[in-house]
Amino acid sequence: MRISANGTDMNYELAGEGECLTLIHGFTDNLNMWFGQTPQFSKTCKVLTYDVRGFGLTERQESRAEVAGDDAVPYSIGLFADDLRELLRALDIESVCVLGYSMGGRIALEFALRYPEMTRGVIFSNSGIGAPVAPDMVERRKMMEGVLEMADINMIAEIMTAASFSPDFGQTNPEAYQKYKDIKLQNDPADYLSVMRMLVGAVDSLPDLARLACPALIIAGERDGLMEPEAVEHMKTAIKGADVVMLPTGHASAIEMPEEYNRAVLDFIARLE
Repeated sequence: MRISANGTDMNYELAGEGECLTLIHGFTDNLNMWFGQTPQFSKTCKVLTYDVRGFGLTERQESRAEVAGDDAVPYSIGLFADDLRELLRALDIESVCVLGYSMGGRIALEFALRYPEMTRGVIFSNSGIGAPVAPDMVERRKMMEGVLEMADINMIAEIMTAASFSPDFGQTNPEAYQKYKDIKLQNDPADYLSVMRMLVGAVDSLPDLARLACPALIIAGERDGLMEPEAVEHMKTAIKGADVVMLPTGHASAIEMPEEYNRAVLDFIARLE
């Protein structure tokens, strides 16, 4: 479904009834990545999924600016958080538990800090926030920038899919691997480089995690090659009372172990009640 929010045309889906759980996808993803979660979560919650600005069927900044004849507003975490706030207002949703995967975790944090009155809880899914950036991660960023500059969606989708799972997942679960890759292929990568550079700046200049006032859950993968291992301990220490669930997965825990992942999320939501 489509709706105008915060000056852009946003794509979203709603399922179920009850308190709202909002799911925010990761970089190079879109709302379709939650195929293993929405059917389960919507049995007890109202589930909102949406395409972050620049991904899926939500307008890209540069595309919107070209149509309007304006300069493109720079991407920022604040813009993404405001997009969610305005989407919720447009849908008459007053409060949410927000779950952010990878990039989505940074958006969820910003939303919770800006709009605590709307935030019942935050779930950080494979979203390492606050740990020092290791030298090898800096090198990987440079390599990925080179790939994104080519804007080759097939190459980007393959690289990001492979990096999202445990090393053997593609061989043992080829259908799930291909389904996730196909979801990434649905995107237009034209704004990827701009978003990535913004994300790097956002990760390197974080707000104080201790300011988070609502309950929090941290889900992490023991085999996650895209998240610094130290991030879990840093977040647990910084966020008072945060719960932690470690799964034997790579980065995309929601897809690699959906049953265990869903149970962790639903248990956390039950505690909010």
